[in-house]
Amino acid sequence: MNSITDFVSRIGKATIRQALQGPTAEMRANAVQKIGRDIRAAKLSEAERAFATKLMDRICEDVSDLVRRALSVTLQNSQNLPRHIALVLIEDIDSIAVPILSSSPILTDHDLVKVLKSGAADKIRAIAQRKTISLHVSHAIVSFGDSAATARLAANDGALISPETAEMIADIHADDDLIRDAALSRHDMPPSVVAKLIEFSASKIDANLKTYPGVSDSRAARISNDTRERAQSYVIGPAWPDNRLREYARALDKSGKLTPRLILRSAGRGDIRFAIMGLSLLAGQTLAKTQLMVLGSSGLGLKALALRARFTGAQIELLTACVKTYLSVEAENRALTPAKFQLCVAERLVSLELEFPGEIESDLLDILDGHAVLRRVA
Repeated sequence: MNSITDFVSRIGKATIRQALQGPTAEMRANAVQKIGRDIRAAKLSEAERAFATKLMDRICEDVSDLVRRALSVTLQNSQNLPRHIALVLIEDIDSIAVPILSSSPILTDHDLVKVLKSGAADKIRAIAQRKTISLHVSHAIVSFGDSAATARLAANDGALISPETAEMIADIHADDDLIRDAALSRHDMPPSVVAKLIEFSASKIDANLKTYPGVSDSRAARISNDTRERAQSYVIGPAWPDNRLREYARALDKSGKLTPRLILRSAGRGDIRFAIMGLSLLAGQTLAKTQLMVLGSSGLGLKALALRARFTGAQIELLTACVKTYLSVEAENRALTPAKFQLCVAERLVSLELEFPGEIESDLLDILDGHAVLRRVA
């Protein structure tokens, strides 16, 4: 009993009395906040925990949502919140349920999925922003939530998203710009889904441009294709492992989007890893053999490889220049960051007396302009 006496003394009899019997909701809520702050991080004995639980049970019965919300907010991150009380709070109105749903470590996946199946929009969105979310719960959020919930999930780095859930996001919400951008920025988004989202974006651009007065169908197609290739190249992360890079290249190849132009864009940005991966697929030979042919000193292997991959004469000349520049920059500047390395490759290529295809020249100039050095190069 001494333990309970100490607990009551620490919180204060007056505070407990005010929390339960205060004449106004504001007074009771203020007292509940103080009690919640005292409980949330305390090391409670078994007797203290039992007393605190009875006290919280009484508070949950308060007719004022202001009082119940005070309990929810102050204990939303606490391990001392009894599970049965957490379950009561998440069944309450949104303003009371949301803090617990978004943060409480007490809730299980079963508890969360039950709420998700209810279809309550604000509660689902709260679950989508939890610090960690399991594969099962993520799938349920996409299944039962709206676009706002899916956008929060896609932007949540603590959410695990399975390939099946990622495919569902792409199929259901590919036309939502916010969701598409968030999904494309995720490091765990399957490459095949990345390729699908980029393709949808390009198709949407094409459709929108065709509604503009004075824009012909052929011009709209050129602009959307150029945008598609830029996105397909720029989305590749410098830290992508070989298996992810291979899966992405295969997804593009399967859809007919792995082209010499796309490989040239990557090579022109100094991304030789993807260029080699793409050449390997287009030429139908092993990655190891392709690496030897691309990085060989004579350049003859690269030209033979590019011919097999259906590059034109002008494209082979540009690809050869890209690889030679890459090798010379790598030999001279091994400590360069990826961004600076890319810039150096672009500067050297622009200075060469080559007849660049228009889309490649434009891409290189974009790189230079992005690094604010276009005036120096000019």
